[in-house]
Amino acid sequence: MTQEKTIYVTTPIYYVNASPHIGHAYTTIVADVMSRYYRLSDYETFFLTGTDEHGDKIAEAARNAGITPKEYADQISAQFRNLWPQLEITNDYFIRTTDPDHIKTVQLILEKVHDKGDIYFGKYEGFYCVGCERFYRESELVEGCCPDHKIKPEYREESNYFFTMSKYQDWLIQYIKDNPDFIRPERYRNEALAFLREHLTRTM
Repeated sequence: MTQEKTIYVTTPIYYVNASPHIGHAYTTIVADVMSRYYRLSDYETFFLTGTDEHGDKIAEAARNAGITPKEYADQISAQFRNLWPQLEITNDYFIRTTDPDHIKTVQLILEKVHDKGDIYFGKYEGFYCVGCERFYRESELVEGCCPDHKIKPEYREESNYFFTMSKYQDWLIQYIKDNPDFIRPERYRNEALAFLREHLTRTM
C-alpha cells in the first residue's frame, strides 16, 4: 500500500461532561460514511473516535452528580463506546484521554516540543468561561457576559505552559495561502488567517 493510498479519519474527541446526543451521532455517522468510502476505494483507512476526559466542565458535572470525576468520566465514556455499535459505526479504535497509551504519547510529544524550545512556562490572566473552556478579551464580552452562555465569566490568573506560535507565524500564513484546501470551509480559513495576522506575543 503506497503512502498516497492511506487516510486517517477522526471525529472530535468528545467531551464527557454530558451524555451523547444527536449531534455526536451525526458527526460520527458522517466520519463513518467517509471511512467506508475510502475503504471501498482501496485505501488503507484508520478511523478513530473517543472521549476527552479532562477539563473544568467535566469536574463541574461530576460535582453536580455527587461523584468523582473519574467515576463520572467512566460512566459517560461507556455511553459513547456502547452507542457506536448500535449505530453500526465501524471505527477501528476508541481512545480515552485517560488511557495509559494516550498519556505516554502526549508526554513523548510534549518532551520533543519542549526540547526544541517551542514551549515555555508563563502566566495568563483574563475572563474565563467554564462552559466554553476559554479566555475572552473584555471587548469580546456582551454586556460583561459570555456571548454564548450569557453568564459572567470568572476572572482568573493561571500559570501554564505555552506554545511559541510566533516562531511559526509567517510560515503558517504562507502555508495556508499556498494550500487553500488545507482549512475548509473558507470562512474558517479566513478566521485562522485573521488570528495569525495579529501580533502574537509571549505571555509572561
